[in-house]
Amino acid sequence: MSDIVYVSGHKNPDTDSVCAAISYSYLLNKIGKYNAVPVRLGEINRETEYALKHFHVESPVLLKSVKQKVEDLDYDKVTVFSKELTLKTAWSLMKEQNLKSAPISDDHGKLLGLLSASNIIEGYMDKWDSEVLKKAHTPIENVIDTLAANVLYLSKSLTTVEGTIHIVSMSEKNADGYIEENDIAIIGGDRVDMVRFLVEKKVGLVVLTGAFAVDEEIVKICKDHDVSVISTPYNTFVTSQQIIQAIPVEYVMQKGGLTTFSTDDTVEYLRDVMSNTRYRSYPVVDLNGKVQGTISRYQVIRGEKKKIILVDHNERGQAVDGIEEADILGVVDHHRIADFQTVGPLNFRAEPLGCTCTIIAKMFEEEDVEIPREIAGLMLSAIISDTLLFRSPTCTNVDRKIAYKLADIVGVEPAEYGMAMFKAGTSLVGKSVEEIFNQDYKKFNIGEAKVGIAQVNTMDIEGFAPYKADMLAYMENLAQENKFDVAILLLTDVINASSEVFVAGPRPEIVENAFRVHLDDHQANLAGVISRKKQVVPAVTNAINEA
Repeated sequence: MSDIVYVSGHKNPDTDSVCAAISYSYLLNKIGKYNAVPVRLGEINRETEYALKHFHVESPVLLKSVKQKVEDLDYDKVTVFSKELTLKTAWSLMKEQNLKSAPISDDHGKLLGLLSASNIIEGYMDKWDSEVLKKAHTPIENVIDTLAANVLYLSKSLTTVEGTIHIVSMSEKNADGYIEENDIAIIGGDRVDMVRFLVEKKVGLVVLTGAFAVDEEIVKICKDHDVSVISTPYNTFVTSQQIIQAIPVEYVMQKGGLTTFSTDDTVEYLRDVMSNTRYRSYPVVDLNGKVQGTISRYQVIRGEKKKIILVDHNERGQAVDGIEEADILGVVDHHRIADFQTVGPLNFRAEPLGCTCTIIAKMFEEEDVEIPREIAGLMLSAIISDTLLFRSPTCTNVDRKIAYKLADIVGVEPAEYGMAMFKAGTSLVGKSVEEIFNQDYKKFNIGEAKVGIAQVNTMDIEGFAPYKADMLAYMENLAQENKFDVAILLLTDVINASSEVFVAGPRPEIVENAFRVHLDDHQANLAGVISRKKQVVPAVTNAINEA
């Protein structure tokens, strides 16, 4: 139940598509089968908006794609290291979290670089020398922390290491030639005379090893000369190893040329990039550039596909973008079976009824689940819409019977409610030609031909006249861009059971032959034609096949 399953209608959603997604999600959640979430693939139309508002139901969330993204994967949400972190602490955290690499961020959480085990190894082998702390601008606090040192005196002027590291094992005379001002001197804690010598040399820091007791006089001399002195419990050998690990990770991390991924990047893009690179893991940042963690090849391979159930469609072209990457769990539809294909078996329910919500209402009965008023209202709205208030030739007695049952639950009269919904939904006032055409628009591949058919139910076909010229220009451009043989717009009058057809594209004769009409200025009346699925698509298919 933890994994989300999206329930999705088709692109350019109509009332059945949206209401079926909401109703079926409710049923699936009620019977405990899935953690179902209804989604839509586009903006809802005015008719659907009327139904949702009438029954006080929120519109489903918009789903743009089901392609896997980085944010969907179980990548490492690792602790992001700051640039000032000591190498010792960073290495300890990497071992503790079993990390091969770790992102380094600035004070604002933005990615600065990447620290990896190979960076550290290469640093030991190639880069580090006696001046490494100086070159890395190592804070003195890092040295104290790394050596677990006790501060005997710390000069206020000493903030970062400014000199060379020396392990002082010789006499004062021999040391005189190479120890300089601001250097770091590591010595055994019992060499009082050498401490005096180093103070005179004005070294930056004296590191006493072995935790030997230090004479108070020595501490006083250091204070008087403003020379910092600390005492570490490590012996001289271990101290010489540990002190190198005081450098900030910023010094050894990989800078520039980093291959990073955004949480919004698709898995397809990840695979392409990873196939051309050989890193163990890659930093992940959010849309604001802040570091979120790292991702490896294994996590990409292991990532689960998004799960989805299709309602009111089963054609790839009408499904959500990226459907080929999703795990399709089921289909509930009342259309023809088209170019639908899945990798594995699934629950597929398709019935020759006038509306998908009719099938879903039957499923409520089969599961013995009570239908709430708002869900009943949405399914009633869908049936009225898809059957054109029972006037469509696709309408069956089952649709009509279930619609009246739902109307009883809601407490409305179907014809009265349907007319109010159609009136609200068919108004073209304030819409652009693009909005009108795409309100319910579908593409079809018929033989070698490509056809685009849009249908708009309206009670005011005469009111479309001011839009005609702009609409035909839009359709002509659409046909060219999509290489359509013909682009068709149907304005359907549900009351008078007829449609006005508008045609653009290089082969308008397809429509003339399909309906045996003559187009006058790209327009003709189709008496009795109100169903795209049962009347228009079959007629156009026959005309194309017979051409």
